[in-house]
Amino acid sequence: MIQRPLEPQLRTTVEMSPTDTPVRSIMSPGVIAMSGEATVASCAAAMSSRRTHAVLIIDPANRVPLGWVFHKDVLGHLRDDPYTTRAADVVSAEASWIHPEETVEIAADTMVDQGISHLLVGHGSGTLPEGVLSSWDLVAFYAGR
Repeated sequence: MIQRPLEPQLRTTVEMSPTDTPVRSIMSPGVIAMSGEATVASCAAAMSSRRTHAVLIIDPANRVPLGWVFHKDVLGHLRDDPYTTRAADVVSAEASWIHPEETVEIAADTMVDQGISHLLVGHGSGTLPEGVLSSWDLVAFYAGR
């Protein structure tokens, strides 16, 4: 039996190329975010319970992203008191944005060029992000092809 090719609007991301797939279709929706006043121990607990490698830290005064605290940042501050060390003090990477309709290929190039592993997906600072695109999301996309 010969099957008709899928219509473009019915294609899945597995069938789409990196140049055709918008990051919105492979991002993780929502963002795990914490106040800059949170502690390193709180960051570790959030990462553990959500099984993620990073949390976005937000300035509590103006709700602007300060940047990312990664699991390696938590490990680097284990000798400090993780119950009093503020998350804002251990942010190791600023938050970078990518538009939801940008392609997977552009996202991968951006991560490699900037040496980053996470992108906020949305319309830039001053807006709420739709989600997060991590290097793991990109690896999963390429692995599924």
